[in-house]
Amino acid sequence: MSRFLSSPRKLSSFDIFCLGINAIIGSGIYLFPATLAREVGPASILAFGVCGLLLVFVALCYAELGSMFGQNGGSYVYAKEAFGLWVGFGVGWISWVTAIFSWAAVATAVSSNLAYFHPAFNSAWAVKGIAAVLIVGFTAINYRGIKLGAWTVNAFTLAKLAPLLFFVAVGIFYIQPARYHPFWNPPTGSFTLAVFLALWPLQGFETASLPAGESEHPQRAVPLAAIGSLVCSALIYVLIQAVAVGVHPGLANAGAKPLAEACARFLGPAGGTLMALGAVISMVGYNAGNALGSPRFLSALAEDRRLPGLFSVPHPRYQTPWAAILLTGGLTACAALFLNFQSLVDVANLVVILQYLSTCAALIWLRRQRPDATRLFKIPLGIPVALAGCVVSLWLVKEVKAREFLLGSVVIILGFAGMVAFRGTLRKSVVTQAP
Repeated sequence: MSRFLSSPRKLSSFDIFCLGINAIIGSGIYLFPATLAREVGPASILAFGVCGLLLVFVALCYAELGSMFGQNGGSYVYAKEAFGLWVGFGVGWISWVTAIFSWAAVATAVSSNLAYFHPAFNSAWAVKGIAAVLIVGFTAINYRGIKLGAWTVNAFTLAKLAPLLFFVAVGIFYIQPARYHPFWNPPTGSFTLAVFLALWPLQGFETASLPAGESEHPQRAVPLAAIGSLVCSALIYVLIQAVAVGVHPGLANAGAKPLAEACARFLGPAGGTLMALGAVISMVGYNAGNALGSPRFLSALAEDRRLPGLFSVPHPRYQTPWAAILLTGGLTACAALFLNFQSLVDVANLVVILQYLSTCAALIWLRRQRPDATRLFKIPLGIPVALAGCVVSLWLVKEVKAREFLLGSVVIILGFAGMVAFRGTLRKSVVTQAP
């Protein structure tokens, strides 16, 4: 049972939904349209659609399991309940570590988009300084309260949607259909790889389950947010890619800011400025959401005594897992000094796929072992849907490089070593204090 359930400062269903949207719509949609176009040309429109459709199977599993459990931790809780604390720890630990790296990477990428307005933002001091301000600032906000952090996420969610919806609403009138022909271009590209790459911009709906223990109605809010945020974001991405392909003849060869280039095609320099500003807002919003969600992995592990209990103790005034928030923010700030954005895409994809696979497998196991457990949301044909989610996860994981598998394995091993050491120290302490 979560220690935060008695907190008067709880997240609403709208807060949870915005957390999911904010986690999905981040830097990826501003960076990947050109990457996907280089891989499969205009068929990149379908890459977003197919990836979103495949992930619906996974989101449905999160929805059902979210309707069963109201604790912080998301994928960690589901894996623990189905397969025990050891498997759950592995899922929770690597998810927390990767969330730190991803947060640090995106924080350092903000400056590159600000450089659209002035080249001084490309300097090393600007990159690291802006990242530090964002990490420290959002850590402080979430330390002061879950609702304060949620209001920040909500504001950035609405702000980041505005330029993207404007891009679609205006750009659709400038589409030239001839640019969709030939549709499958270039022929040497891999559609499977394009779908895998689309996973980075589309992942994030699973974040909605992380602060469940601090929400008003987690068994209702998490299912709605998991499915709703994925479907809404996938539709927006398909429309954005369709407009970008239709208005920008050189999208496949665009630079680091493909949407800014595409918008400049029909609105001139003002359009490029708008999308560059939108990219900055999206990245900053991602930082806000990660500052709220990431520490909940750590606090959930500590609640189950896999890590020191200090990380699960609520602040006496703010009712937040203050130690988990401070440690997560501190490690992220340190990581921001050494990491860049691109180096973490495949690693983050691997960890997210592992979360998806463990969650889908957990649903199958719990359907068989706890058939009578209360489920406020139950998937029709639940086991076949979960099996489809497992197949999707295994299909996606085959695109991950061996280097990322090795790094993920090292992180898991280090985590288990730390847990064993902590548990050994805890047992010695109990023996020493025994009469």
